[in-house]
Amino acid sequence: MEASEGHAEAVGLALVADDDATFRQLLARRARRVGLTVIEADSGTQALQAVAANTFDVLILDVYMPGATGLEVFQAARRAQPDIQAIVLTGSASVETAVDALRQGVYDYLTKPLESLAAFELALTRALEHRHLIRENTRLFNEVQRLAITDPLTGLFNRHKLSEALEIEVERAVRYSRPVSLIMMDMDDLKGVNDTQGHVGGDAVLQQVAEAIRGNVRRLDLPTRFGGDEFLVLLPETTLEDAERVADRIGLEVRKIRAGTRGVTASIGVVGWMPSHRASKDFLQAADRALYEAKRRGRGAIVVHPLEPVLAR
Repeated sequence: MEASEGHAEAVGLALVADDDATFRQLLARRARRVGLTVIEADSGTQALQAVAANTFDVLILDVYMPGATGLEVFQAARRAQPDIQAIVLTGSASVETAVDALRQGVYDYLTKPLESLAAFELALTRALEHRHLIRENTRLFNEVQRLAITDPLTGLFNRHKLSEALEIEVERAVRYSRPVSLIMMDMDDLKGVNDTQGHVGGDAVLQQVAEAIRGNVRRLDLPTRFGGDEFLVLLPETTLEDAERVADRIGLEVRKIRAGTRGVTASIGVVGWMPSHRASKDFLQAADRALYEAKRRGRGAIVVHPLEPVLAR
């Protein structure tokens, strides 16, 4: 098994597997011409070793080789790389073989001797383009999924994601008596920041607040921009006492933020799940009541429901 690189900038890694050395080397030269780095294998056994040790962009496989068929090599590679592309070649073509290869997911099926090397290059280029398209579609789908649950300004989760997660956590709390808590936070006088610093300044404060929240929660927690200048953090497997500590840390970090010469504070309500809440909307309403009490108490207050309010230090 040997590897070789072309003079052009590499556009990917190809495996060329054929027990006919002359034909294999011819295919490898053509693959390098389109910018591929090439690994050659002279048997199905070597080809299987190659796909186990490398991440290929395209496979060029003889159907019949010692040790394993080209289709067996393709299936082995596909188990690790579902989007791998393959071109298979055979000198003993039959309609049944071609149909079987295409049904198994190979990109193209060519017969030996090749009609032309240009046709091989075209098939190879299209196989690479197809792989790129699959990857790009996957990336775009993941990005759309991310945007659907993310607030664009802060990068925190949005209300849609919160609603889904809250229902799941409330169900766990009800069914298994597991603790879950909520922190609801509202900025104090963000309007004053917008009036003096403009909305760009207000947005910058919101982004810094989001960072303060993100830096003080765990991976399993759900920090959310609830709307406008209001934030909510869902804390699974968290007692009210632990949630209070998290809220205190967040409040302290928020106090470090400056908007020009202005200090920044947030009023915070903290609530733990109780059976009397009955449903997620009751849970949210309890957090909202705690926040309302914190706002009534003054800038930077933290109210832990049903405990007495404390002031952020």
